[in-house]
Amino acid sequence: MSEAARTTARPIQSCFQCRKRKIKCNRTYPCAPCVLRGEGGKCREVDKNIALSTKSTTETLEDVLHRVAALESIVTELSRKVANGQEGSTASSSSTASQVNSDDKPRIRYAYGATSTHEDVAMMLEDFAMGHRINQTRASIEYETSLDAGPSSSTIKSHRHPLVLLVDQATDPLERIVSMLPDERQSQALAQFYFDQLEWYSKILHAPMFMRDLATLYTKRDSGDAQTMRASFIGVAFMVFCLSFHLIDSNLCQELGIELQTAIDLSGAMYSAAQACIHWDDYMAVHTVENLQCILLMAVYQQNCDESDTHWALMGSAIKIAQNLGLSRLGSESDGRTFNDSWKSVVKREIARRVWWGLVITDWSHAASHNGTYAIHPSQNHTALPANINDSDLVDGQPLRARPPQEYTEMTFALARLRFVHLYREIVDEMNSPVGTGYNFVVEMDSRIEETLSEVPSFFVLNSTDTPRLSNVKSMEVTMCMIMGETRRLRLHRPFLFRGYRDKKYTNSRHQCIESAHNILNHLKLDTGRSAVLLKLWIVMFYGFAAAVVLFIDLCHMRAVADLEGEDDMEKQRGELRKALDLFKATEQTSIVSRNAIALLEGLLVAELELPIQTPSRKRTRYEDEDAPEPEGPFKRIVKRCLFEASQNTAPIASSSVYSSPPQTDIFADGAHSLWNLRDEGLFTGPAIDDTSMVDLAGLLYNDYGWGEGTF
Repeated sequence: MSEAARTTARPIQSCFQCRKRKIKCNRTYPCAPCVLRGEGGKCREVDKNIALSTKSTTETLEDVLHRVAALESIVTELSRKVANGQEGSTASSSSTASQVNSDDKPRIRYAYGATSTHEDVAMMLEDFAMGHRINQTRASIEYETSLDAGPSSSTIKSHRHPLVLLVDQATDPLERIVSMLPDERQSQALAQFYFDQLEWYSKILHAPMFMRDLATLYTKRDSGDAQTMRASFIGVAFMVFCLSFHLIDSNLCQELGIELQTAIDLSGAMYSAAQACIHWDDYMAVHTVENLQCILLMAVYQQNCDESDTHWALMGSAIKIAQNLGLSRLGSESDGRTFNDSWKSVVKREIARRVWWGLVITDWSHAASHNGTYAIHPSQNHTALPANINDSDLVDGQPLRARPPQEYTEMTFALARLRFVHLYREIVDEMNSPVGTGYNFVVEMDSRIEETLSEVPSFFVLNSTDTPRLSNVKSMEVTMCMIMGETRRLRLHRPFLFRGYRDKKYTNSRHQCIESAHNILNHLKLDTGRSAVLLKLWIVMFYGFAAAVVLFIDLCHMRAVADLEGEDDMEKQRGELRKALDLFKATEQTSIVSRNAIALLEGLLVAELELPIQTPSRKRTRYEDEDAPEPEGPFKRIVKRCLFEASQNTAPIASSSVYSSPPQTDIFADGAHSLWNLRDEGLFTGPAIDDTSMVDLAGLLYNDYGWGEGTF
């Protein structure tokens, strides 16, 4: 039989798709299995004529390359459609994110570099088997051919949502949450106040896009269609309103026609609504950048309301969510990377970088107060710093053109802050090093901080063309940077402050601690109007309190060694502390932390007045022996008892302070009253206060009730 006859007579073969899957094919085209899979257009018989071809090897290779190119084109188009189908029609700067492709070859895993496809596929199977749903989603985007493949957030919510058993299925919780929104006029005023006066501090939003989404939200609310809005964005909006109410000024109160206490109450209601939004959105299962933005904004409010532990726990979840979304591997816009459709928006990528570095700042700057540990390791951080660019210049469809580092933009403060945070992380690493460099590291780091501080003013130069609002923001930003750097120097040298009173080797550390403390308070006193705004922020109050405690320690040391000629110096130091108290009192109505600091400092100043002025006895010489047991000085006993009673939340003791503050109801006020009353219990008798007692005092004040050693 001829070759042609055998070819004509051969039986019909299984189609290519069924043969590839090793399943039975009914050998019609399109076959039934392909039709059921939605691949009828791809169903074809295996072409064996290629084996009988008389083409040369070169011609055959060209045919193969042509077919591969056509296949790549089809796969790219399908991937684009799948991504669009999963992301939905609404795109914003902070919608659900997926992994960034670092090159033209799609990979599930990026932590292993250029690994084999077999390893990727094996790990994909592990993801499906072990329930790593975020990795399953990425695998579906890259490997699925059906446009309907992949789970949606609504499907997950319907049968796995943690609140399903608590919510009446006949009601729409989101509609109830939306009903708590302020009216549209108030919302515009609150949002404008936030972006004019507060956004510079966190800088994780894109103002033009937020305002557009906010207008859309109110349009849908008025039309009864608000439930179609993203719950994650509604949560961000509530937190913007919350912070505006919480940090409100008198002008905005007048514009809104409300009292200060009403604004404080409304801030709590907005915070509760934001919490409801992220929980209804099931943020632990449905990961979005918007929920991360909401959590970062919550941190500001939580810290001000003495909820630092809640804030820290929530940050841990936020960091892991961000890593799942791929925010730790976004790279830089100058890398020439290819991004899939879910990351095509340059605004989304840049906002994601801001969010990621906002998490880094929180993680690193609070590490020392949490056993010297942080979750984001520098070697695993592959996201570039945010660009130095204004929101108005960040537009989709246009290339990102960052301004020079020396040119001021809305991002200048955030980038300057990151310079200090990088230095702080190095200090934390040194703390954890089994073989540290000791005091030499302190000297070297001090010079680096000083150099960074000297460069700060050049970034915030006031120009004649600046608007009053911009001048005000610039002034707050430069003040914040300066006190941030001075606090870092103070805390770097503070472990050697007490040795500096006895050992000349550490005299410079003692002088630097006291100088930095004066500088911090002087920066805050330069403009009491702006300081009143800044001190509403928990972190600024912490900086001021840290400075005041160092000056108080120095005052007690003066009292321990002073003669009659030193009385003027002591009175001058007391005057500085009274001025600090006056600064803190400007914000005590809106900040629990302010009231805590005021009560403690008032109580300590009252106690200091009762200490005897006495030249140290010869017994102090044995304190210089580091191996000698440290006696519990009288002042240490006072502070211990005060803080113990405060922790037990004892009833307030009726008393009046020589510094006369408004009635307090928190536990620290009780502690302050305890300080006042303990002066009559004989605890001020005995040896004069010494440096060892001051070490204990500093440790007690900085490590209890949220005043952590590592807060930056």
